[in-house]
Amino acid sequence: MANSRPKYYWDACIWITLIVDWHSPRGQACEYIFEQAKDGKCEIWTSSFCLAEVYKRKCDNVPVGIAKEQDADFEDLIEQEFIRKVSVDMDVGKVARRLLRRFPKIGKPQDAIHVATCLLSNVDELHTYDREDMLGLTGRLERVDREKLTICEPPEPPAPEEPPQTEMFDDDETTED
Repeated sequence: MANSRPKYYWDACIWITLIVDWHSPRGQACEYIFEQAKDGKCEIWTSSFCLAEVYKRKCDNVPVGIAKEQDADFEDLIEQEFIRKVSVDMDVGKVARRLLRRFPKIGKPQDAIHVATCLLSNVDELHTYDREDMLGLTGRLERVDREKLTICEPPEPPAPEEPPQTEMFDDDETTED
């Protein structure tokens, strides 16, 4: 039986947002997906390459990175058993290089590594905040299973459910003055 849980791949921007900017709406979206994975409702995949990439990075053209004091926090997060770590191997490297040649807009080898990993691992969605580099490729790249890869920002958490409204008075009971 095939795994029915959605598989989400996180690039370095998502990890940085979760740690550095956790209080923002973007951080809350990352936290929501992280908690969903923790509860077994989805899978989070990432490249072990992210361990180095979060050192100094641009997300959405803003220079960011994880401070030295946050290294242990990041390592604790990524080492959770429900996080699938994928290594960069020969196949990933070859596909990444081919992607860079075919889609020069990707521009950075690390982004091509993320995309290649998703394609080879049949990941459902690659979550990123890299607008220029990867988001424009959504639905254009075919995974090994011939499905198209979705590249998007993490979805916002659903709004909290409001308690049901109760009427002050029932319709069939009226009071007369």
